[in-house]
Formats: sequence, structure tokens, C-alpha cells
Amino acid sequence: MAAATTLTKWDAVLKQYYTNKKVEDLVYDSHPLFELIPKDESFKGRNMPIPLIYGHPQGISNTFATAQTNASASSIDDFLLTRTTKYGVATLSGEAVAASEGDRFSFLSAASTEINNTIKSVGAAIARDLYRDGSGAIGQIASTTTIGSTACDLEVPESVFNFEVGMKLDLNPNKTGNSGTLRSNNTTIAAVDRSKYTPGSTDQLTATANWNANSGAVGDYIYVEGDYDTAVKGLEAWIPATTPGSAAFFGVDRSVDPTRLGGQRYDGSSDTIVEALIAGAALCAREGGSPDYVMIPFEEFVKLEKSLNAQVQREVKQSDSISGYRSLEMYAPHGTMKVVPDKDCPAGKAYILTMNSLVLASIGPAVQLTQLDGNRTLRMNSADGIEVRIHSYLQMGCRAPGFNCVVTLPS
Repeated sequence: MAAATTLTKWDAVLKQYYTNKKVEDLVYDSHPLFELIPKDESFKGRNMPIPLIYGHPQGISNTFATAQTNASASSIDDFLLTRTTKYGVATLSGEAVAASEGDRFSFLSAASTEINNTIKSVGAAIARDLYRDGSGAIGQIASTTTIGSTACDLEVPESVFNFEVGMKLDLNPNKTGNSGTLRSNNTTIAAVDRSKYTPGSTDQLTATANWNANSGAVGDYIYVEGDYDTAVKGLEAWIPATTPGSAAFFGVDRSVDPTRLGGQRYDGSSDTIVEALIAGAALCAREGGSPDYVMIPFEEFVKLEKSLNAQVQREVKQSDSISGYRSLEMYAPHGTMKVVPDKDCPAGKAYILTMNSLVLASIGPAVQLTQLDGNRTLRMNSADGIEVRIHSYLQMGCRAPGFNCVVTLPS
């Protein structure tokens, strides 16, 4: 009997079916603090002074002669902000650009997709930096890591959300202040397992080579290559969890008044999460602040929502992202505060913020295409292709550190 016509026989002439649904972008989009922080896009010149008064004259007494003798001036200082930089570069072959033009031939335009995604990557890196101390560290190799393997355990498992496949990394045993101790070679991320973010989880990262191949060691801090000690001075720098010392911070010795010049700190590790946030808000209010936002990691947001249940109001904030973000409203000494979950917020910490005391200062938009010559793309000199450049010249500032508080949350 002759062979019947089968699907296999007709495979060469069958067409492929594609839905008309858009290609989903699975990379994180919403960055609430980055969206909410006030912007100043006029940060040109040498530096940006942020003057503040942290003490009033103290020639005060019930006795005139004593008041006259003790006459003093107001305590005034200024933070002299200097900019840092962030860059993104994408290169595309000429054939890829030409072949992907038009809906009939490609799901996505290579040019517009890579430009937009590079902009997003730069924005995501800045959003992460806004919470951190300027060192550039995005994780640390845990002591449980088998350093002679490609797998890496992170000291803080939740920091897995800071990593992306393809990232090239530097390692340094010193978190800040010693660029001379950078390990000899960099490491590239081959895989990221974001399901392993809970305490005790292991093997969050997989590298293309063993972690000790570049002299890496357990305890090393991890950085995107080129970021060591060059990142934006974020909340961890402006409102550190430990009392700031006398080392100059943008030219200011904060040890002379560590709360007004270095923010409030509250250890709520022995409280409930609600008690910790209320106590931190009270510190801000006592100092004169009117905190209106609490930025908190997602895990702690869930705990808070479960503990408060019907005692709070819920709001969906429309943002520039696709889905917006939710917030809870809590009562505070000087009004209500919106509690917003933010994946960029470090684990175990919450930041109670008087948002209008903060500023993200930049030359032009915080993230923008480099078009100094009027061209969005550059023709590559030695290859058939184009190069796209994204830049950011910026710094974070705070006009009243004492109006803000970092809270250590209960585990």
C-alpha cells in the first residue's frame, strides 16, 4: 500500500503561525523611588551647594549679661554635590537593523528595541544606586560558597534581584576606599535564579568560570565592572544605618550633629514592623520633617499588609511603568505616609522619607541619548553597524537629612 500523505511529508511547505500579541519584556520596569524623587535637570557648573542651617544662635539666658557674653552665630554648612556618571552602549550590525525593519519581517525592530532597552538598563542601574552608599557594591559572596565552582551563594539572598545574565563583574575584598585591591580579572554571569531569595537559599548566581579563577574569595563584594566607588551617593550614604563619623561627606563633617546632618536611625529589629515604622516616623517628625513616603522591600510590604489587614487604605499609583505600583496609607505624627514596595530597596531596611527634602540633580534628563552632534546613532568605523550611546551626569542630594529615617526591620 502506498504511503499516505502525512504531516512529516508536508512539513517543508507548512507555514508557521504567529500570534499578534506583543513580545513581552520580562525585565523589571517599575522603580518607584526613581519615579517619585524630585528632579532638578539644571545641574551644570563645577558643583551644586546644598546649604542648610542645623543650629540657631545660642546667646540665650535669663540674664542679659550672660546672653550677651554667649552670643553665637547660627550653625550653617553646605554639602557641595559633585556629579558622577553612568553610561550605556549598544551596538547593532547593519544587517540586523535592515532585516528587522517592518512588521512583516520581524516581531521587533532591532534598532528601537535595543535603544529602548539600553535606556531601561541605565535607568534600572540608577534606581538601584539611589538606595545605596556610592561604593557600587550590589552583592557579596557568602561564606557558604564553594569558591572553586561556578555557583555563588549571596550573603544577602535578596540581592539576587540586582543581577542580570551577561553582567560583567568586578570583585573586591574592600567594599569601598581601595580600588587597588580589585581582583585581577572580571567575572561574567551565565545564569541567575531569582527564586532563591529567601534566607538560607544558595546558588543564586552561576558564572562562566569558577569564582576563584580571578583570585576571588568568600566575603568579596561584587560590582558591575567599572562601578567601584563611582556610583551615586544614595540613601545608604545620606542616611546611614550607623552614626556617621567625622569623614567629610561632600565637604561636611556630619559628626558634629549626626541626626540633622546624617539622618535618623531606628533599630526596630525587636519591634513589630508596624511599631518600627511608627517609631521611625516619630523621629522624623520630632526633627521637623513631615514624612510622606515609606520605601520598603516587597517581602516586608507583604508582612505589613498582612499585619494591618483592614486598618489601612490602599492606593494604586499610576506611574510611567506598565502596571503602576500599589501603596498602603499609614497614619504618622504629621499626616499620612504612603508605604510603597520597591524591589530596589535593600533587604531588612525601610526608608521613611520626606520626599521633597530629596533631589536627583542632573544635567538634562537623568537618562538620555547622547546626541552632542545631533545624531541618535553613530556609524561604526571598523564594522558594518551602528553604535548607540546613553549617558547620565547626576548626583543625589538631600536638603534636610534629619527629616528622613532608615529603619532596621524585624526579621
